Amino acid sequence: MSVSSRLRGINGARVVFPLISLVVLLPLIYQVGISFKNPQQIFSTPVLPFTFPPSFENYVAVLTQMNIPRFLFNSLVFSLGVTLGQLILAIPAAFSFAYFNFRFKNLLLGIVLISLMVPFVVTYIPNYLLLAQWRMINTLHGMILPMLGISLGFGIFLLRQHFMSFPREVMEAAHIDGANSWDVLWRVLLPANLSPVVTVGLYVLINSWNQFIWPLLVGGGNPNSFTLTVAVQIFYTSPEGGDYWGAIMAASVLTSLPTVLIFLLMRKRILTTFVEGAVKG
Repeated sequence: MSVSSRLRGINGARVVFPLISLVVLLPLIYQVGISFKNPQQIFSTPVLPFTFPPSFENYVAVLTQMNIPRFLFNSLVFSLGVTLGQLILAIPAAFSFAYFNFRFKNLLLGIVLISLMVPFVVTYIPNYLLLAQWRMINTLHGMILPMLGISLGFGIFLLRQHFMSFPREVMEAAHIDGANSWDVLWRVLLPANLSPVVTVGLYVLINSWNQFIWPLLVGGGNPNSFTLTVAVQIFYTSPEGGDYWGAIMAASVLTSLPTVLIFLLMRKRILTTFVEGAVKG
């Protein structure tokens, strides 16, 4: 390929990628802009995403009409519970697949990967019936328990790839010093692979935070179990929400803000870990 062809490709990418980014970000820009408009401004200036001076009445309405602290607490308990549970399951499993030889190892690893192809939505009914038998409907732990298997295969595979790249000589030296496999995992392997562990945790955390159908199905009958995503939907269908589009957008902004901030702060670590995991093992 000639130098001129490469330059044309680079220049074309510089034009196409910003356009794609604009298309992706445009709904979010309008969401934030509408949240700072009063009802008159929303329909008088529908094309412009922002108007000046901005109005904060939508956020005041949301904070006064919705129990944001309670819904935020529920979302944190739900998301952190799923995240910690998946890490507790994924780390030992990845360690076993990376360093131990046992019967049907490859078959079990294949089953783990195939599980990623099964949509969680197809398990809604059996999971719901099981939780109903255990009397865990409308509870936070009822929402958390079935979610422990969502994307678990992804975490196991990504951590396995990073664990396999760790020098075996270091682990053998630890064994010679008297450390057992459990000590090697928690005192040697994990500190050296903290970045991929954090990345898997952030991925699960964001995925859990954005869940809507499952928390609505399991916890929608108890206001004390509403997560933020469910609370926004309930507010939208309530007389207070109704056609109050500015307040609905404000509630949506408050709901999505934590995950956006987490991704912006940790994006380099997340992307680097994904790239390294793709070429290791």
